[in-house]
Amino acid sequence: MSVPGSWRRRRGVVLGAAVALGLSVSGPPRLSGQETVTYTLTGQIIDAVNETPVIAGVVKVPDLRRFVFTDVNGRFAFTDFPEGTWDIVVEQLGYHTLDGSVTVAEGNALFLRLNPDPIELEGLRVRTRSEQLLERRRRRTPFRVVRISTETIANAINPDPTAIFRFNAAAPITGCSGEADEWMTPGCVMVKGKPKPIGIFVDEGPLLGGMVEFAALSHLDIHSMEWIPRMAMLRVYTRRFVERLDNTSISLAPLVW
Repeated sequence: MSVPGSWRRRRGVVLGAAVALGLSVSGPPRLSGQETVTYTLTGQIIDAVNETPVIAGVVKVPDLRRFVFTDVNGRFAFTDFPEGTWDIVVEQLGYHTLDGSVTVAEGNALFLRLNPDPIELEGLRVRTRSEQLLERRRRRTPFRVVRISTETIANAINPDPTAIFRFNAAAPITGCSGEADEWMTPGCVMVKGKPKPIGIFVDEGPLLGGMVEFAALSHLDIHSMEWIPRMAMLRVYTRRFVERLDNTSISLAPLVW
């Protein structure tokens, strides 16, 4: 298997991927005018330190808007997986997120190693109801989700929420119209070479004023943020909303993509 590009760096740690692909063909070779050849993409994810399986890890393929979870042996399978080069994202609590490009072809299988995240491992504890609900939705979103935590917001040097977002988003944030006065609160992100407006949601409701209205919020009222680059979507959760999640029976609707 060939791996175009390189596996991306997460929090200063390069996450290595040992790739050995093994796929079964579910159709004849593709010819002009015929359907795309698909395979059953199989693979396994293990802990890079102790070689044990990573259980219940989520494997996402953003371009196909699909995801699967690993079993008790760290194995996973995608049926009807098309050949070609695809971005893949692998996430699990207590590990650095791994994402990069892989080329899927006949006779290949995917074998990946995840590096533990010492910060998350040291902080393992009984999670609140809100943490469980938000994590469940993140894991069931077939795109990479960048979480900006309560601690990150509280310790930010610049208290402007838009500045905290831009610093931690690791995304090419830009102005939408090219006007000079947009440099303080740029409201677009570059997606496939084109500026795309960022949709901002506060406590599940759209923020119609965009970045300008977002900048007026106090960082002291914000509990956390979730940034989904592929959807150009920023989800902002206030402390009051998270408290409601913890103390009532309200639920979160799944994201629509």
